[in-house]
Amino acid sequence: MGRLIISICLLAVMSAGCFWSVFEVNRRTDELSDMVSQTEQAFVDGNKEKCISAAEKLRKQWDRFVEVGILVNDLGHAVEITSSIAEINSFAQEQNEELYAACDRAQAQIKLFKDMQTPT
Repeated sequence: MGRLIISICLLAVMSAGCFWSVFEVNRRTDELSDMVSQTEQAFVDGNKEKCISAAEKLRKQWDRFVEVGILVNDLGHAVEITSSIAEINSFAQEQNEELYAACDRAQAQIKLFKDMQTPT
């Protein structure tokens, strides 16, 4: 009987951890997606300082997410997202039109990451 209770408790803890992980990934990826949109919008508006600031904030937020997320998530394609975010940062500083493509790429990769973490 004791083993059954322990097994049920372990199952409950594991289930809670999985649901928390999915919730946290959804919340963080939505934040990252919003930051990409803010960076792109600042570029469209011609506000160079805001664009650079938003791109830097995006990079820092992604770095924080990777540091924590590596413990609980499969970050197999994190390198691609990191690369896209680095491109956004670089293009924002140069005020290069390629920022649009980098933002689209980052949005698609973030969405893919979010979808991969959702249980099916």
